Amino acid sequence: MASEDKFESVLSTRYCKNSPLVSILSETNKATLWRQLWIWLAEAEKELGLKQVTQEAIDEMKNQKNTFDWPFIRSEERKLKHDVMAHNHAFGKICPSAAGIIHLGATSCFVQDNADLIAYRDSIDHILKRFATVIDRLAAFSLQNKEVVTVGRTHYQTASLVTVGKRGVLWAQELLMAFQSLSEFRDKMRFRGIKGATGTQDSFLTLFNGDEEKVEALDELVTKKANFAKRFLITGQTYSRQQDSQLVFSLSLLGAAAKKVCTDIRVLQAFGELLEPFEKDQIGSSAMPYKKNPMKSERCCALARKLINAPQEALTILADQGLERTLDDSAGRRMLIPDVLLTAEALLTTLQNIFEGLTVQTDNVKKIVDDEIAFLGLEKAMMMLTEEGVDRQQAHAVIRKTALEAKQLQATQKVDIRQTMADPFFDSVRDRVVGLVNNPINFTGRCVSQTENFIEKELKPTISKYLDQSAAKVQLDV
Repeated sequence: MASEDKFESVLSTRYCKNSPLVSILSETNKATLWRQLWIWLAEAEKELGLKQVTQEAIDEMKNQKNTFDWPFIRSEERKLKHDVMAHNHAFGKICPSAAGIIHLGATSCFVQDNADLIAYRDSIDHILKRFATVIDRLAAFSLQNKEVVTVGRTHYQTASLVTVGKRGVLWAQELLMAFQSLSEFRDKMRFRGIKGATGTQDSFLTLFNGDEEKVEALDELVTKKANFAKRFLITGQTYSRQQDSQLVFSLSLLGAAAKKVCTDIRVLQAFGELLEPFEKDQIGSSAMPYKKNPMKSERCCALARKLINAPQEALTILADQGLERTLDDSAGRRMLIPDVLLTAEALLTTLQNIFEGLTVQTDNVKKIVDDEIAFLGLEKAMMMLTEEGVDRQQAHAVIRKTALEAKQLQATQKVDIRQTMADPFFDSVRDRVVGLVNNPINFTGRCVSQTENFIEKELKPTISKYLDQSAAKVQLDV
């Protein structure tokens, strides 16, 4: 059946079809990891003196690790209603010398949980690299526009001037904090290890004739082979699903930060100040051919909502895990965690494309600044007047009256700062204010140095571990 004739996830077929995550989270990779875990377990058991595990059996498993008889596996699972045992039988069938020691002492969660953790770790490593590239691209945009003066906005209304670059690093800071959360989670991830059916390690204690030190060494050895620095010292049948919740929450922070950034871009595109990349043959509207809609930022907002809402399900999975283990978590985790990882990848890929092509509509930005500069000059006038001994509250009252009168004129004519400050009250500061108004960068405070300092002192050191300087630009298929 052609793929177009059946439903498939839009994450894997539309937004992430070229991503390595599609392979990392695939059924084949999961099954390969299960077999690798069986090999590591057998190796560790042999290294610790378990005589029933032979080198011949280990070599056979290694040689057949990537040989899959999927029709047989599916047939076994239909019959047994147990995916791990179906794979166990299939692996034993092609590894007759190892059939008796595959999965020795283990429970299903030995392969299920540990393989999931390896796949999550590998996915996170890729996402952090993508994330670092996204932040780096935004930093480049911010530096390029660090001196481009624009109108600041509070409550979506005109406020003191800022620069486009300073606004960019505000966005970068939100994304960087989410990046740090995910990076810290990656560093603290714990492996389940070998714990047995209810977490007591009793089966392994039996295999090693009650030798607790060997069981502890076995747990450490398998953890080391899987390249994890940390492991859970205690578990039930599964590792704590709170760790999954922490992963999902870190990705939800990415969603919230990205939604804030992309909502801002959409608003600024509506104001005519920014323009997200619009490709040569791209169509904005089937009905209105002239339109350039911010569809990439809109897509990011839609994907972000999925991430923002995901923690509720993760917390429910954690809360519903009964005693040493129930299957309340199983179906939900199979869907939730791959989905949030792929959603994060789709979001970051689109965001990278936006930052690589985001342009400032400089003529319109300048026009908006020119329209508002007179009012911002009055704010400077208040500071200057107080320096000369004028009561701050008196200055505020006069400037408020002057500004509101000028606002009424703004709808029909350009507001001139000298005319606005014609009142003799401003005689002592008028010329100084007019001089400043002629160069709007004077109204942006430390925007330029703040932009440079944040990028050099905080952003670059934080992302350096994962940043690939040769990362290619993103070309979106859809």
